[in-house]
Amino acid sequence: MAKVVRGPQKDIFKLSQPFKSSPTAPFNDRFTVTVGFGTGTLTWTLLLNAFEPQSPPDLVLDVGNEDCISHKDLISLDTWDISDDTALLRLLAEARDLYRSTQVSKALDFSSGPLQFELVSLKGISSSCEMRVGED
Repeated sequence: MAKVVRGPQKDIFKLSQPFKSSPTAPFNDRFTVTVGFGTGTLTWTLLLNAFEPQSPPDLVLDVGNEDCISHKDLISLDTWDISDDTALLRLLAEARDLYRSTQVSKALDFSSGPLQFELVSLKGISSSCEMRVGED
């Protein structure tokens, strides 16, 4: 699990609060995932299966955002490979990108004029270009 937050996206995803879902679980299989998003953070829950580690994990979004990502849209779940050190990082990055896309689409629904033009421009920018404002 330590490898999941290494590399260029290490500051975007942080795993914390590990615990076991069962006293007989061979390893911690529940984590809180803090996701850097814009100038704030999102808090998701990562559910692994300690008894069937080859099974893809489940990702629970924070309250109010449960409908932002459909598990059927997460390709990383279909291609889950526990032996791939980057599988979890790819899943989290994909979920974050889908969340971002959903939020921009929602904002477009409620905007007009110059603001809508700016949001359309923003929608075309890769999430890797996202800037954080006001952080030291």
